[in-house]
Amino acid sequence: MKSVVASSFGPAPTMHIEQRPVPSPREGYTLVRMHAATVNPLSSQVLAGIVEHARAPLVLTNDGAGIVEHSGAFEPGTRVAIYGGAALGITEDGLQQQWALVQDKRIIRLPDSITLDQGAAFPINYVTAYQALTRIGQVKDGQTVLIS
Repeated sequence: MKSVVASSFGPAPTMHIEQRPVPSPREGYTLVRMHAATVNPLSSQVLAGIVEHARAPLVLTNDGAGIVEHSGAFEPGTRVAIYGGAALGITEDGLQQQWALVQDKRIIRLPDSITLDQGAAFPINYVTAYQALTRIGQVKDGQTVLIS
């Protein structure tokens, strides 16, 4: 499969396309044929060398969408969004590749009304909104927020 690999980080990071084997399915993980992967501020921070625990070579990006190929938790052909948390694209290879092996708990089944492209952008928007409410707005459990 083709993977976009960052081979160095810092002021002048280098990236290239590399042939790699398709990941082997295993318990608790889903093999996803990727359709779209985002480029977001976290990917830029990893490339810049700001994220200390990220190590090159690395496939970037921790959110995207695709089609389930093999899984114990999802039917093959299921359309899914992926939020990789603090690992994918940071300490383990991310989603800028043709197939990705993703923990089942990191997968969100997409409704038919959402395209794969829209689904790829969904996870980072949720996280950004959550962080804005909890870090900036300092909203706590039990409080109510009005969104107009």
